[in-house]
Amino acid sequence: MSFRGVLDGIRERVDGTLAVSLIGLDGITIDFINPGSVPLDVMGAEFSGFIKSIRLSNTELNTGQVLQFSLVTEKYTAFVSAITPDYYVVLVTTPDGNYGRARFELARAKQLLGEELS
Repeated sequence: MSFRGVLDGIRERVDGTLAVSLIGLDGITIDFINPGSVPLDVMGAEFSGFIKSIRLSNTELNTGQVLQFSLVTEKYTAFVSAITPDYYVVLVTTPDGNYGRARFELARAKQLLGEELS
């Protein structure tokens, strides 16, 4: 399945989706869908910095790899989910978006894209 096809499937199945993007650990966007005009480039760069920082902390805490984290603000709920250690899907929803469905679809995306990105 293509990157765009997986991203579009997430957009269709998660209520409140504003944007969805596949990014590399370097913060560079590989593919995206952004009907909500979310500043994905800035978010991708910031989130890659968060991941690197969490990874550094994890070496001291021995908590393992970063699999997923979310950031909830007044305007957005953003989910960052690992596909591989070097690639992540960023899903941005409205604050009232479906949190459970978002996590389910991100786990599904990992199954669909993981082998292709490994």
